[in-house]
Amino acid sequence: MEIVRRAPLFCGLSDAVLERLLQNTRVVTESRGKLLFVRGDAADRIYLLLDGWVKLYRDTSEGAQTVLAVLKPGDTVAEAAMFLERSYPAGAEVVDDARLLEIPSKPFLAILRRDSEVALKMLGALSMRLRGLVLHIEQLQARSTPQRLGGFLLSLSESTEGSSIVRLPYDKSLVAARLGMKPESLSRALAKLRKYGVETKGNVVTLNNIRSLHEYCRGGDTD
Repeated sequence: MEIVRRAPLFCGLSDAVLERLLQNTRVVTESRGKLLFVRGDAADRIYLLLDGWVKLYRDTSEGAQTVLAVLKPGDTVAEAAMFLERSYPAGAEVVDDARLLEIPSKPFLAILRRDSEVALKMLGALSMRLRGLVLHIEQLQARSTPQRLGGFLLSLSESTEGSSIVRLPYDKSLVAARLGMKPESLSRALAKLRKYGVETKGNVVTLNNIRSLHEYCRGGDTD
């Protein structure tokens, strides 16, 4: 229940309200590669990610795949489509073994229609989610490729100074897609980050000088 309380969509709701909203839910465990839904499916459920990682994606007419977001524990999946009562506008795939809370749409929406206060709180949560997406797009546009990667690595570290060892949570190709770059660009970016104390071995990354990397990612060095 604690991870549900911390989830942006449910933050601020009382235990009594949460119990009502979640009374028809179930916990599911899915393996890597499992498609939760594809674009065009009826939006008849949403998910709260408890463990693991899920990517949202869209396939292009040329056969390529665009990664829209990579969701972490505490994030909800496809709530906007549920509120609009339309089909899913994108697909969702498990990229690391995951546990999810599956929430059917109909009983969930029925409660919101009866309780405007709860509905307004969730509208606020959706607005914050949109703000986060806009910020992510702005960062992609304003930062260089190495700066975007450096910022991502810093977000994985619990330390703000000194050194730290972090593990990439998913494949490097997906990290590249998440940051709006090609896999070969990610390799070049990692090489450029070496002078800021970044060392890699497989999916393990050592940040030897967090302060220097912070300054670079904030634009202190144009490289």
